[in-house]
Amino acid sequence: MEVYVDKRDMRQIPCSLFGLWHFSDERPLKGITGLVDWRLDAKISHLIISGKIQGYWGEKVMLGSHDALPGKEIILIGLGPVDDFGRDRMRDAGRIMARTVLTLNQTTICMSLPGSGIAGLDTVIIAEHVLYGLACEAADTPLVPWIMCSPDELDETLLGFQKTKVSLKSMVQTDIIQVKP
Repeated sequence: MEVYVDKRDMRQIPCSLFGLWHFSDERPLKGITGLVDWRLDAKISHLIISGKIQGYWGEKVMLGSHDALPGKEIILIGLGPVDDFGRDRMRDAGRIMARTVLTLNQTTICMSLPGSGIAGLDTVIIAEHVLYGLACEAADTPLVPWIMCSPDELDETLLGFQKTKVSLKSMVQTDIIQVKP
């Protein structure tokens, strides 16, 4: 599996499917999910306020393409409350995202890490366990995740992914590729 880590603007990343995350108690939306919501004129926030999106564990919502991000569709995965987001849930979140993408017959997903932009969450641990779940679920499929991260999350994301690469060594060949702007 090739995993790309990219800090460029999301409109420059070559994929048509965005994978985002939402905690049920996350108000307002933060990080990459908050940025996408802002670009969509708060469409995701309006769906949350109306109760159509709740962020419960495993909830999956697909939003079609919008003028702000032409040709890009969005999958929003619910993570439940922030305080319940431990290592097992991190791995399961990666599995859910991989399974969802493969069920849609897609091979590339441009995604943020869960908890992007939320203070107090450890990016290294999240990166490590989410990638483990992604890789285990995808196994020998051609899934290619492009991980969007902010410049200040880049080093921690890469460190977490390198740790996972070592632990997956005997199960899944994993290449971590940092995209240089």
